Amino acid sequence: MLNSRFVEAETPYWEKCTDRSVEFILSVQNCEDNEREAVIEAYLAQPIDWINGPMLEVRLFRSDHDSLCLKISHLCMDGAGVKEFIRLLAALYTRLYERESYHSIHQEMMEGKQGFRDQAPLFAAAGITDISSAFHQHVETASLWSFPSSSQDNLTPVIAMRSMEPHHTEKLINRTKAVGATINDGLLAAYFRSIAKQAVYMEPRTKRKAIGMTIDLRRYLPSLTTGALCNLSGMEMPEIELNEGELFETTLEKVKRAMDTIKESKPGMSSAAGMEKMAAMPFSTARAVMAKQHEMACQQKMTLPLMTNFGVISEHDIQFGACYAVKGFMTSPIMYAPFFCMGASSYRNILTLCVGYHTPAVSEHEVSRLLDDMMMELTK
Repeated sequence: MLNSRFVEAETPYWEKCTDRSVEFILSVQNCEDNEREAVIEAYLAQPIDWINGPMLEVRLFRSDHDSLCLKISHLCMDGAGVKEFIRLLAALYTRLYERESYHSIHQEMMEGKQGFRDQAPLFAAAGITDISSAFHQHVETASLWSFPSSSQDNLTPVIAMRSMEPHHTEKLINRTKAVGATINDGLLAAYFRSIAKQAVYMEPRTKRKAIGMTIDLRRYLPSLTTGALCNLSGMEMPEIELNEGELFETTLEKVKRAMDTIKESKPGMSSAAGMEKMAAMPFSTARAVMAKQHEMACQQKMTLPLMTNFGVISEHDIQFGACYAVKGFMTSPIMYAPFFCMGASSYRNILTLCVGYHTPAVSEHEVSRLLDDMMMELTK
């Protein structure tokens, strides 16, 4: 599927790319060590040609240190799927490096390991027989707020990042653990507090505020995986009452309570049911529904801020043959204003925050300020 294009027919399908050589998927670029980070960020910000395929693009940046960058279309898989793909790629590379035959590896990997990409096994594992009953329309009780955007001129894609050193990450883990919270709760608390400093609001403003949070639905599967690389994420919207001047620990406690309440009732399953409902529509109808939502958000210049926590990329050092990955991070989707998404990932206890956006619709200065505020909240 990674070597296919997505055909937007009324019943969409995948079509294998036959006219693309390996050079379209894998390339090598030499660069100076002092410019590597800027060159990589510029490369990651550029979209791949998913209309013509393939869904995967890989570039090896060669300097004093090599950096391997994977760009994968969200049409194929979500963040958890990308993590599975990284592990698969590293394992396959290492076995080939150790001179195992590709044919025998392929046979072993594929034998009796049929996976699935649809949601039916998910609903079965969660004990849901009537999918429509799992869908609940969200009642708008929280204030509609948004990260500021100045226009709809989404011209240049940009990626901005900040990284937290291991000792700060350890401190954050201990800080959240002390109150029975998770590091995800800590990230959400910092995001609530930081975005509130710049947010624009729709009137009448309510006391409660919400953030959209992605949920990995593989948690409901017995093996915690579909056995295939796919999208299997849902969405929840934790709401809290955020008061000006309150301590971080106070916000953290509110976020923990909101997330604990969500966890009591099959988190993410309502949005999964909503996607199932949309999947039953003809493609043109589904597009019209999404276009209407997008148009409304653009007219209001308002959309719920999103956060996706990819979590730990790998519990162990990622190994490609004799080489070990010393640094790793994942980037969140690059959004068009007024949509806005914060991404978080960690590897070897280095936590990386990432925002993908377009200028001049969204200000580089304001994004930089948001990331600096979040780092301050998480490390103080």
